[in-house]
Amino acid sequence: MQRVTEEIAFDSGGWNPERREKIRELFDSLAPEWHTRGGADRLRPTADALARGNVPPGGTALEIGSGTGIQTPPLLEVFEHVISVDLAAEMLALAPRPARVSLCRADAAQLPFADRSLDAVVCVNAYLFPAEYARVLREEGRLVFVSTSGDETPIYLPPDRVERALSPVLGPVDAVTSSCGSGVWTVVTRVVRARPA
Repeated sequence: MQRVTEEIAFDSGGWNPERREKIRELFDSLAPEWHTRGGADRLRPTADALARGNVPPGGTALEIGSGTGIQTPPLLEVFEHVISVDLAAEMLALAPRPARVSLCRADAAQLPFADRSLDAVVCVNAYLFPAEYARVLREEGRLVFVSTSGDETPIYLPPDRVERALSPVLGPVDAVTSSCGSGVWTVVTRVVRARPA
């Protein structure tokens, strides 16, 4: 799965209809037991990234691969609104629908959102589609990439690879990386250069 994650992030052909369907089928089949993968320890890296990664409060965050909503609560502590997106309909069917959360079934490689419309894109154990995330992020938007089990996470990219994948599509970036418990996270900020007077 880590090889697939790398291919999706760096190869324009890494995400194709066949792979998309296999991933959808896999996660639809995992949905009934997905809630067993939660717990406070798995939430800590996400909360830590949002607290120490220079993520401004407020605004709208897009939660990629939201599953059954395990990682949504830390996002609600920071953002005014969370749009939880997943490819697997069975995952979303089991997700709670708290206030300030919208659920959306979509392919993260082709998001149904306007250009530069979101304050943050949050990927917790989720694939990185650099060009699409760059398209929907506002100026100075944040990309939060969390691997809750560090390099043991099936969907994992090392922090330097996250930054390397995003730099060509975001332009100049600032990146902050750290760890929390067994997890590792990276927050990448699109840097907006001052316009000449």
